[in-house]
This record gives sequence, structure tokens and C-alpha cells, in this order.
Amino acid sequence: AMLQHMDTLYDNALSSFRTLIGAVSKDPAMIIWLDLHENTKDSPNENFAREVMELFTLGVDNGYTEEDIRQVARAFTGWKYKQSRRRGSCSTAFDFDESVHDSGRKTVLGQSGNFDGDDVLDALCKHPNTARYIAQKVWEYFAYKGVGSETLNRVTRAFAESGLQVKSLIRAIMTDEEFYSERSVGSRVKS
Repeated sequence: AMLQHMDTLYDNALSSFRTLIGAVSKDPAMIIWLDLHENTKDSPNENFAREVMELFTLGVDNGYTEEDIRQVARAFTGWKYKQSRRRGSCSTAFDFDESVHDSGRKTVLGQSGNFDGDDVLDALCKHPNTARYIAQKVWEYFAYKGVGSETLNRVTRAFAESGLQVKSLIRAIMTDEEFYSERSVGSRVKS
């Protein structure tokens, strides 16, 4: 599952953020790590829901409520993985178990409907806080912490206008004049 997870990241790293987050969310390693396989309609597990909102899309306390987390957990019920073993090898794959999915009406980020996990990922990617949060995280990874609002606005705008294309975000950051400022150059050492 870990090798498959690395392939998922490599294969989707420069795609649209929606494609990347969709692939990672259905990745068996992520399902295992964040207990998504234990998330059922009778016993919703909020671990994955919280992480997908706090770490992967919106950021901590940035446009959602505790009730949103509970509703998102319901939307992701039934997301599991399956494992098969053959002659010394083992493979894992995403699996949806409809029998444990909560098919009821949910309200997420002010919108109501019979949402599933993919619907929630679509909504999170459309939320304006996602583009800004991801742009800031990537800026801080490559340049420095505490990016100014003017610079962050520029790279966020480029990212949002591209339809959340990760490659466009990287290009916007690495061609921004602030990326070559005295404050930025040499502040992060990356291989």
C-alpha cells in the first residue's frame, strides 16, 4: 500500500488539485492511516473528515464548523480498501461498500444534498479558502513562512484561475518576483 501511495503522489503531483486529492482520498494507505475503512453509517469516524478539511483543503478553523466535519464523515462512509493475495504478492485497491454508506441528506458548507465523498471533495475544491490555503502551504514549502498578503493574493489568483492546476501554482510561485527576493533566496534548502 505504501508503494502504491508513492505512485499515487508521483502520478498526480502536477495534475489538478481535485484529481490529486481524489486519488489520495481513495488511496488504500490513506484509508488505513486515517481509519476511513472504519467509517460506517452506524458509527461515523470523523478522523478522515477532519484531516481532509484541516490539513488537505481549507486549513484549521477556516470556513467550516464541527457540524460540517460530522456531515463530511457521513459522506465518506463506505469508503474502504480491498486486499488480494496471490502467490506471495499482495495488492490493495479502493472499494466502496454501499451497505455501510449513509445515503441520507447532509449539509456541508451550507449546501444540502445526498452527498458522497466525491461530492464533498468537489465542494471543498470550489471553496475559495482551499486555493488560498494550498497556495500558502506550497509557498512556505518552497520560499519562506509568513508570506505577505499581496504575494499570496497573486499566487492564489493564478492557482484559482487555472482551475487549481498544481503545475500552474508551482509556476506562479517560481516566477513571482518575491520568490527571488533577498528574503526568499537561500531561506529553504531543498533537494
